Amino acid sequence: MKSLSLTAWSCAALLGWFGATGRAQSIAPAPGAGYVQRDGSVQIVCAADLRGVTERIGAEFARRHPGTRFAVVPANDLAALQSLAFDATACAPVGTDVLGGAAVAYGALVHAEAFSIRIAHGSLDPSAAIAATAVIVHPSNPLARLSVDQVARIFTEPMRKSNFTRWGQAGVNGAWAAEMIHPYGIAWSEHFVSEDPSFSDWMFQRKLGGGPPVPGYSMVESYARVGEKVAADPLAIGLIALNRVPAGVKIVGLVGNPWAAPSVGSAEDLSAGRYAFDRYVNIFVRRVPGRPFDPLVREYLRVALSPEGQRAIAADTRHYLPLNPVEIGEELAKLQ
Repeated sequence: MKSLSLTAWSCAALLGWFGATGRAQSIAPAPGAGYVQRDGSVQIVCAADLRGVTERIGAEFARRHPGTRFAVVPANDLAALQSLAFDATACAPVGTDVLGGAAVAYGALVHAEAFSIRIAHGSLDPSAAIAATAVIVHPSNPLARLSVDQVARIFTEPMRKSNFTRWGQAGVNGAWAAEMIHPYGIAWSEHFVSEDPSFSDWMFQRKLGGGPPVPGYSMVESYARVGEKVAADPLAIGLIALNRVPAGVKIVGLVGNPWAAPSVGSAEDLSAGRYAFDRYVNIFVRRVPGRPFDPLVREYLRVALSPEGQRAIAADTRHYLPLNPVEIGEELAKLQ
């Protein structure tokens, strides 16, 4: 019932905001907005991987609101968020919704918590920087499925629970049961250099419960190295970007809840919200309690969530996956 009501609400909201022609009334930024450049353009600092997505959303915005011009500046997640804190960008399209240590600095400058909406799921295209996380094992390993709790107990030391050190504890029987588990992954803390800086907070803090890695966790320098290690070691298990899974390994199906079927992260499962370790493309904006929502920024977010905006995002060369109707309804509700 909840899904039906949210879906209906999101459709009604889209019709109400955009109308049958997809046109909205003229709109201007908040008075004194620091992101407006001398030439009148609206500056948006975004993660470099999202430059195309950001430009496409801006083009759809300009189609609806002729005369609006955007200046897109590609950077990294941290630079985009810092620019947002100093009002140097209208919004910050990034590949994470977990700020880690950056949240403290942002809060001190803005005097408010960071606010974000989701605009797309991660991509399965190998060229994309934002993707769900997969659990992989050697092809000879008979393991076919794991729950989120089991993954957490293999890779971390959860509070009030024992971690798994042998394959029998993960449900593998026979000769495998007594063999030691060899876990691999990239940096588990933001204090280490990583090719995917948001991985540590997203996986270890958000998805796996915040416990430290097990003593046997082998931290390697890249996702490519994770794949190499697992392909070469029958007792290995690894955490890797779903769009970087190499040949010579097997993806383990994830079970999000006791009633769910295992998922290996197909495009259909990602779009439907059925994959436990999915990640999202997010846009952070400045929202300060007691102050009105910047009208231009709110309209930009609505455009990103519109049918035209979602098609524009999917058409980008990175092929990020659109949100489903329930997710769009949830994100639109945040803009009220």
